[in-house]
Amino acid sequence: MANWNIPGNGGPGRKRGHGSYFSRLIGLGCISFCIPVILASAVYYQFSMHRVKEQMLTGSQSSLIIMRDRAERMLQDIEQESHHLAVDPLLTGIFTKPELAGNLFWHQKILDQIEVVKNTDGFIDEIYYYNTVDHAVLSNRYGVIAKDAYRYRDDIDRTIAGSEPSEWAYLPEAQRDGDLTFARLLPAPAGGRPQGALVFQVETSAISKFLESDTYILPGRQSLFFINYVGLDKQADKILDVHSALNRLPGIETILKTDKNEDRFTAEGIDGKPATYMYLKTVYGRTYVNVVPNSAMAGQLNWIRGVTLLVLFIFLAFGAAITYFNSRRAYNPIEQLIRHSKSLSARQLQSKENEFDYLKECLDFLNTETEKLYGYMAHIQPTLRELCLRQLVTGDYVRKEPLLRDCEQYGISVQAASVVVIVDTDNIGKDKRFHPEEQGVIAFAISNVMEELLREEEDIRGYVFPFKRRGVALLQFLNVKDQAVMLRRTLKYARSVCESLGSYLRMDVSAGIGRLYLHIDDVPVSYKEAETALQYRIFKDMNPVLYIEDLEMEKKHAMFRYPRGQEAAMIAALERGEPQEAAASLNAFAQHLSSSSCSFLHQSYYMLLSAIMRSLEMQEVSVLDILGHNLYGQLQTKQTFEEIYDWFAETLFPLYLWMTDRHRSESEQSAVQKVCRHIRENCGSDLSLVQCAELVGMSPSHLSRLFKKEMGVNYLEFVVECKVSEARRLLTETDRSVSEIANAIGYSERNLNRIFQRYFHMSPSLFRLRQR
Repeated sequence: MANWNIPGNGGPGRKRGHGSYFSRLIGLGCISFCIPVILASAVYYQFSMHRVKEQMLTGSQSSLIIMRDRAERMLQDIEQESHHLAVDPLLTGIFTKPELAGNLFWHQKILDQIEVVKNTDGFIDEIYYYNTVDHAVLSNRYGVIAKDAYRYRDDIDRTIAGSEPSEWAYLPEAQRDGDLTFARLLPAPAGGRPQGALVFQVETSAISKFLESDTYILPGRQSLFFINYVGLDKQADKILDVHSALNRLPGIETILKTDKNEDRFTAEGIDGKPATYMYLKTVYGRTYVNVVPNSAMAGQLNWIRGVTLLVLFIFLAFGAAITYFNSRRAYNPIEQLIRHSKSLSARQLQSKENEFDYLKECLDFLNTETEKLYGYMAHIQPTLRELCLRQLVTGDYVRKEPLLRDCEQYGISVQAASVVVIVDTDNIGKDKRFHPEEQGVIAFAISNVMEELLREEEDIRGYVFPFKRRGVALLQFLNVKDQAVMLRRTLKYARSVCESLGSYLRMDVSAGIGRLYLHIDDVPVSYKEAETALQYRIFKDMNPVLYIEDLEMEKKHAMFRYPRGQEAAMIAALERGEPQEAAASLNAFAQHLSSSSCSFLHQSYYMLLSAIMRSLEMQEVSVLDILGHNLYGQLQTKQTFEEIYDWFAETLFPLYLWMTDRHRSESEQSAVQKVCRHIRENCGSDLSLVQCAELVGMSPSHLSRLFKKEMGVNYLEFVVECKVSEARRLLTETDRSVSEIANAIGYSERNLNRIFQRYFHMSPSLFRLRQR
């Protein structure tokens, strides 16, 4: 049995340190409990990861099938529309009747036919028709235009020179505009040279939106490739040419060479890491590929790791708690002996090898902590000095005695010439390395650089501290009496700070410098002047080192005139929907104000914002919508020229265009509804498209496009449906004859019978009989 002694009794000591039994009990208990739990968690984790990964791959395969079905339906619809248009005698007539060449009426009919096909499919960007008889291009966008003046003339030559009757292809000129081309040779070549071509330009961006995000369309060696690369949109800005990068993938080469119509395999992804490839090939020669990077799948499986770790942590914590309490009870006798030793008076321990040596170690620890306390007091001395400097620059010292006492205590000279330098970041919101809440950290980094550079100055004594999210330096000259020399040294120091921060931290900063003063009481004045100097950053192309006296002398006699001409040009450009022109006018606006004072410049930008808001109101945009964006509050936070210019060009101008476009769209919807109401209320009248267009103040063609877009049917079909609905009501609710009802809705009895046969497959008389 172990032998224990109270200190001072001189008995044999236990040869283990304090808590050795208690720590061992806890350690053995935790090991015996944790190993089975960790092993079980590892097995569960592997099983769950494998099962969920298979489910994700199955989901990706289903997504690939859906993408194939959608794309095939869309492509086949375009091919069918192209075929119907290509066999139309109107287009092929010129090959049998060369006298139609240059006929304006024939051109207009073809353009009308092309416009109808274009408006039935939202994926089509442009349709153009070309023949070698009159060498003219007929486009729904440009009308009739000579081939040599057409922007796709090189694509037309490539198409005519081709050997396929019809094909999907990426033609160079169309590809630069983001279009995929479906070309059909006319007439269908039967061993002879084609004399024309019908070309459909399809927007690849519209196809990608219709399918899925991260979907790209690539021309293969003999077919089209539709590639859905999961997560590629987040990396696209880092890749110079996404299509070339996708074409170079080893997995794409494998798919091109294989004879299988569908498969799944693992190969290198666009980032050089493994990725899972799934593909389907259709009978039409098109290939659909789904690429899922293994890292993306691993990222989506993080929740399994989190749940597994959480459950493991809960079980381990529960087991550790039980082990702790059981070990505590087993260790209780030893703990009672230690507590008894604490109650004894201090005396020298007889043995240093037993567990009670910890008592002496506690006393030694207290002595060590006392020494640390003295060291900590010496360490926080700069912090107290920083508090004194903050009160000094802000003028918080009301009485002179506390100021002199604190300056003497912290080694701040009260008789030396002093000047304040403030260093602040420029347009830090554009720097993606930092978040807005990290400005305190940025100020701390700026202060460190300022302090390091200040140590290199021989005749300058100073103190640097972060304040109001900026770096502030109080410079004092002890051995220099010439103010010109002191100013040169200050400017040199400020320039070195700006250059160092730009070189090493890639951070754009400006330094504001106040005037030199000979007494410590005037330091708050120098600080205010340095803050005022920083306000001059609102001017364009200002030097990063801003000395208050130079700035005030430069702007003292400046003449100011508000640039109304640039304001009017800017608003006119916005009303035309030309943000680039508006940005150029904004640049000229700022250049004109370069000779004004700082306060006038701030007010001029507020006047410009008011003018833009008035322009929005004149375009009938809701005032509540305009005020809801807090535009004045946003402008108030901008301090430098770059921040103000970027806010106008990147925030306000796009907002202006969005609000006016939305208001215009809502007005167009209201016009269509007004036309529909007029048609329903005047079913018996002669309802022409021209009359309805005049009713809402639009051109007939524009109203026709809007009507098709909003109602889903064209104007004529809607009029016929309304007349048929009115005739059905009269047949059901009145005893008027069929002839009278036909006259009431503006039809002859014969036309009414024909329309009823088309809609109800019966005559009006039979319809009335069945309803009654």
